[in-house]
Amino acid sequence: MGAEVGAWEPASTLGAEHARVLDAAAEQGGDTLAVDAAAATSLRQVMFAAAEQHVALFEPEDSERLVAWLKALVLAEEAVPGCNAGARSPAIRIARLLRARGDYPPALTPWIKARSSNRFLPYGSLLDRL
Repeated sequence: MGAEVGAWEPASTLGAEHARVLDAAAEQGGDTLAVDAAAATSLRQVMFAAAEQHVALFEPEDSERLVAWLKALVLAEEAVPGCNAGARSPAIRIARLLRARGDYPPALTPWIKARSSNRFLPYGSLLDRL
């Protein structure tokens, strides 16, 4: 039984390729997400990147693009195996950024709640806010 287990190495930095994958996922629209294996890998890298990587990727973007990315990440958690990030979801970081800018759409929370089984979305863990 010589099966080898490989280690998943996250991307060292999030960049243009990850933004492209998020844009492509966001462009699908609707309530479901279908991605190929390469896009799924990129989405997993976004999901589990360090907080500073999320900040570097998200902060320069305009709020409209961030809303689209947040929706894509919510759908990815449901549709892409290995993308369940729970309280560490980057969608939470985007939601916080949008709120800080005053650009969080009121209809976004009901949209998220209707499509996600992640109980931490969109606010995060209470323990993280204490």
